[in-house]
Amino acid sequence: MIRTMRAAALAVLSVVLVAWPAQAARSSAPPPPAAQLTIELCPPEAPVVPGETGILEVHVTNHGPAATGDETMVVVHFPPPGVVRDANPPVTLTYFGTGSSYKLPAGLAPGETSVERLSLYVAPITSPFTTISGDVQAFYPGDPDQSGHTTPYSFTTADTRAHFMVGASSAWEAGHPVLQPGDFKGAPGATIGLPLWVYNDGPSYSTHPIDVLITTPEHTTLTGKTPYGCTATGPRSLACHYATGPRYKDATFINPSVVIDPATVSGQVLPGGTLDVSGVEDCPSPDWHTDYAVTVT
Repeated sequence: MIRTMRAAALAVLSVVLVAWPAQAARSSAPPPPAAQLTIELCPPEAPVVPGETGILEVHVTNHGPAATGDETMVVVHFPPPGVVRDANPPVTLTYFGTGSSYKLPAGLAPGETSVERLSLYVAPITSPFTTISGDVQAFYPGDPDQSGHTTPYSFTTADTRAHFMVGASSAWEAGHPVLQPGDFKGAPGATIGLPLWVYNDGPSYSTHPIDVLITTPEHTTLTGKTPYGCTATGPRSLACHYATGPRYKDATFINPSVVIDPATVSGQVLPGGTLDVSGVEDCPSPDWHTDYAVTVT
């Protein structure tokens, strides 16, 4: 009986000893070849004007011994209110609260680099002379580094830039005021308001002072309360100064009141109204000046 049990134990041990080298060989075998990704970034070299875009180049390179067998997720963190506007070559951008992501198809070969040129839109409200920082991550299931590869980037914003347009009317079309000749009317001796405006066509919010000069039409006289920011420099003239111009796609309204000379007659057109603006954010242009008139009813 004892010899039988000993024989059985030896048989089991022999099986274990025979199987162990094969198991050891399997456990020490190297893992299958895998892709190994790295990210290099080329952020905008020049400062970006608020309201415009800068290009961020994203280079994803496979340094592994094998091609990628699955999609690679690339996540771009870009602080709001900015946004990744588009990519070249085109890819589908998926947006989330602090950035966007896109996918690279499988098949990125060893030594191959995928390059995307991303347009980073800096919101018009962004302050000038600031540093914007973010990072880009790449996630690939077959990469030994499962935590994702993260590379930071940063760039600075330039001074703001605004384009000012002036006008004299109460009409708006497509989200901005428009000129309406003959919009100002009044009877002899009547007091009328002159809805004058300075409009900012962007691309930035204005952050610098602007100056506005106003002359009312002939045979009119300024009356009532002087508009905010303005000083009367004559019976028909105002000089106005504002710490900043209007926001992007918005207007600063100046509404002086005038009395029409009682000696005028119905149908008479009173010329001579002018409106001019100047500011360091904008280059001089014809949009800085407009003429307007009052028609006597």
